[in-house]
Amino acid sequence: MKCRICGAESGKYPLCKECNQKRESGEIIKCPLCGEWHYAGAPCKTVKDINADEYLYSPRDRLISKSENEFFKAISAALPAEYHIFPQINLASFIDRTDGARFRNELFRNVDFLITDCDYAPKIVIEINDQSHLDRYRRERDEKVAKICEEAGIPIIKLWTSYGVQPEYIKKRIDEQLAALPVKRIHHFSLINEAEIAAFPSTPPAEDKPAAKKGCYIATAVYGSYDCPEVRVLRRYRDEKLSSTFFGRAFIKVYYAVSPTVVRLFGRFGWFNKFWRHILDRIVSKLRPSFPSSEYKDI
Repeated sequence: MKCRICGAESGKYPLCKECNQKRESGEIIKCPLCGEWHYAGAPCKTVKDINADEYLYSPRDRLISKSENEFFKAISAALPAEYHIFPQINLASFIDRTDGARFRNELFRNVDFLITDCDYAPKIVIEINDQSHLDRYRRERDEKVAKICEEAGIPIIKLWTSYGVQPEYIKKRIDEQLAALPVKRIHHFSLINEAEIAAFPSTPPAEDKPAAKKGCYIATAVYGSYDCPEVRVLRRYRDEKLSSTFFGRAFIKVYYAVSPTVVRLFGRFGWFNKFWRHILDRIVSKLRPSFPSSEYKDI
């Protein structure tokens, strides 16, 4: 081993005999900041480097991703002149709790875009969803955000990246939603105690995640929403028919083991959506008479 100070041979020790004598006299120390050996009077290299070149906080390269920026341009072009759009805004910036609670963990989440009127009153939330929103924990987060916004009377427009940026469609959705304002508020919450607040984690737990059992990954990618009529039909068929038989449960298990990877690899390609849309449309048309497309919560 080489001596950490002078570079001479030091056997199995970090310091050679001469440098070790200097350590015993206090001339050489093991720095508590950088963990390295150096002379007591010498500046710590780590501290010097941090002070000169590194900072604890640094600005991000951009506020929104390139994909979100394309949607931002299309949304901005679709908005009437008296409306404003704000990217990456926190729920707590435009929604208040009415019970004076000390903790508001559930509001410390960002939405992709907020549309306000000329007086900056919040009107519409727009979320840009990619395939990561099919993940179980992401769906739970999205559902909680949706319930909070529904209770506050602020509608959400969801746009899926798998469909690309379609200016005419985006304008149509925005115009329809603006014409429907104000929307009816939906009561989801009573006074929430601290135990219930704990059910609003900002990030999924790092360990012991249960395997995602629900989530029609391919169907959701193709139809653009986990809660659209076609996917509801397939979810009902899964819960009421497939899960009642041995082979059905085996198919479900294999499907959920494979489909997330398939969607992640191919979901952004047009041919993938076209291929599966043709198949799923035929399946759904056969299932509709027995499995309705009304509102449905997974079993």
